[in-house]
Amino acid sequence: MHSFDDYYYFYLVVKHGGFSAASEASNITKSKLSRRILDLEAKYNITLIQRSTRHFKVTTLGQELYEECIKIIQQVDCAHNVLLKQKSEPEGLVKISYPPVMMERQIRPLLNQFLKNHPKVQVELELSSRRVDVLHDDIDLAIRTNFAENEDSSIIVRDVIKTVHCLVVSPEVLQGRVLEHITELSEFPSIVLGTQKNRHQWHLHHLAQQEQIEISLNPRIKSNDLAGAYYAVLDGLGIADLPYLTVKDDIEAGRLIHLFPEWCSNVGTIQLVYASRKGQRLVMEQLIEYLVEGIREYGPQHDGYLI
Repeated sequence: MHSFDDYYYFYLVVKHGGFSAASEASNITKSKLSRRILDLEAKYNITLIQRSTRHFKVTTLGQELYEECIKIIQQVDCAHNVLLKQKSEPEGLVKISYPPVMMERQIRPLLNQFLKNHPKVQVELELSSRRVDVLHDDIDLAIRTNFAENEDSSIIVRDVIKTVHCLVVSPEVLQGRVLEHITELSEFPSIVLGTQKNRHQWHLHHLAQQEQIEISLNPRIKSNDLAGAYYAVLDGLGIADLPYLTVKDDIEAGRLIHLFPEWCSNVGTIQLVYASRKGQRLVMEQLIEYLVEGIREYGPQHDGYLI
């Protein structure tokens, strides 16, 4: 039977996309990584990685082995975490990912206070609107706003609170015109989030009545990040559907107009996403509960949330 290390070395090489990158990330020599994987291939007379001086490709069998190695590493982490839980003070590194838009109001004050309360905790932040995969991207905790049902049973998804979007536009786009009916929105250029969709529309429902409407769009601007859509609408390039929390100050200052406030557009759910409860470290348990409690306490005190 091969040493566990062989599977760990293989996991590192595939995860980092090459021997040099894996060596740099792990401080294990490139020659050792290469030799041990060659030994693994020779033992079973298989090819796990096709490599040359300019080529690195994981075979189908290698990809299957990699998926199993991920499970092995997670189980070892769980065993390690069982021991760490015996400590009364949370400590250790937590890798967290969340969108930059959550930095100012929702997450930063809570996270930074948690770090002040627990000086032995370290955090590595990935500020990105990209939808990370906590199982494959080496992220302990992802915080996101989701607009659809979760379909991945391999992860834990903790629903925290709902947020609302609103339709906004710069005054220069309207040029003094007052919109009388919701269907008039289609007469103006639109700005949307998401660059991969072929079809875009706004799904709107009336807050006081059981009425819904769908408005098809031919977007002038598509952005893969909230910041791109936000600055486009602020600069007078069209109408956008954005989180109320993002545009609240601009609406109050008159830089943006909140169109048809009696209608609600997207409703999202702020979620905490992580891999497993099994063997979970004390620092993760306490951080998750601290964030859930803090966000739920923040919501009722501010507009932009559904309670």
